[in-house]
Amino acid sequence: MAELVIDKDSLTVVLSAAERVEALHRNVTVPRAAITGVRAVVDGMDEVRGLRAPGTGLPGVVMVGTWRSGDSTTFAVCHGRRPAVVVDLTGQAFDRLVVTVDNPEEAVAKLS
Repeated sequence: MAELVIDKDSLTVVLSAAERVEALHRNVTVPRAAITGVRAVVDGMDEVRGLRAPGTGLPGVVMVGTWRSGDSTTFAVCHGRRPAVVVDLTGQAFDRLVVTVDNPEEAVAKLS
């Protein structure tokens, strides 16, 4: 499962080896200054919309990679219908990050 590494200047989504293959992408790092909002959600998969390009998707099971919808691009690392952190961004390659984590409230507190 992906891990969120949060420091004073940046947020990094650290992918496992399998997730790097599923996403066809490396770890994603964004500056904290680019974060415009952060929240915990009950089901990360409900937050992922659009067409997968590129990545791996099996609804209800796994959604890992890039999803494009209109003028929005989301990077998702969701395994099962589990709690997740949604991070809204500005000025980055992705408009949102959606990542399932064990304790989304803790991640939200660290990023707020």
